[in-house]
Amino acid sequence: MTWEVAVAGTFHNDDLTTPAGRRDALGGSAVYFPLAVARYAPVHVNGIVGSDTAPDFRRILAHPGIDLEGMVVSTSPTFRWHAVHDFERWVTSDESSEPGCDPEWDPVLTERSRRAEVFFVASMDPTLQRAVLDQSAAALIGADSMTVFIERRPAEVRSVIECVDVLFLTATELAALTGEHDWRVSATALCGKGRLRAVVVKQGPLGAACVTAGQIVERPAAPVAVVVDPTGAGDALAGGFLGFVAKVERSDDVTFQSALEEGIRCAAEAIIDFGTGGLSGTRAV
Repeated sequence: MTWEVAVAGTFHNDDLTTPAGRRDALGGSAVYFPLAVARYAPVHVNGIVGSDTAPDFRRILAHPGIDLEGMVVSTSPTFRWHAVHDFERWVTSDESSEPGCDPEWDPVLTERSRRAEVFFVASMDPTLQRAVLDQSAAALIGADSMTVFIERRPAEVRSVIECVDVLFLTATELAALTGEHDWRVSATALCGKGRLRAVVVKQGPLGAACVTAGQIVERPAAPVAVVVDPTGAGDALAGGFLGFVAKVERSDDVTFQSALEEGIRCAAEAIIDFGTGGLSGTRAV
């Protein structure tokens, strides 16, 4: 029987600008991640969304393998993110946000989420991350973070990292966390801290790598005709990686190699359209 997966993440109402144009799109880690996982295993979603977009999110996530019992609906608006993507440096060159309902979320996992064998804690306030981690009985836990938390609250982020098995970070985030700019050195040094077994290094157009104490596996990005919007690619990669692990019910180094390849394929689907069109098969461009 396939392992089940749970995620604690965010729902976004995004205002996105890329060289392909400007578009409003619904997304967030609680959307990109389960859309990727659902092709491999059942997934339980936890997070908060505003009533202004809740019906649209239910439509986007209408998949028999996606459980939305943990999607809390608030009367406040959904978190709003404004971002301009720079395709020269592959960074967000300008961004701002309106928190909306996010501060209202009480991080309580559903019972099925607590029992899931695989759990992903998406990038969010490390206090919230720790709160949901303490509720999970998962045998394999993955987590993400971002530079703003790493730089401002490093001790809390490190505390979270030591409670997970697989860490998903960019090379820039790794450097901010460790002070070491060689991602191979920094990722290898992190393995063995607490229960941490692997670091998946997200490298955008260069692909990704999976680093464990015993090996470094690098894979190129999957080719696409054109990159439209990189938003959500990292969450899709994590979804493909952990979803594959759940499907095969194994979490050894050999499995991680195949999981990395699946994650990269999911990331490629995420970037070929604004929002979730690529992952859900409803491309608009």
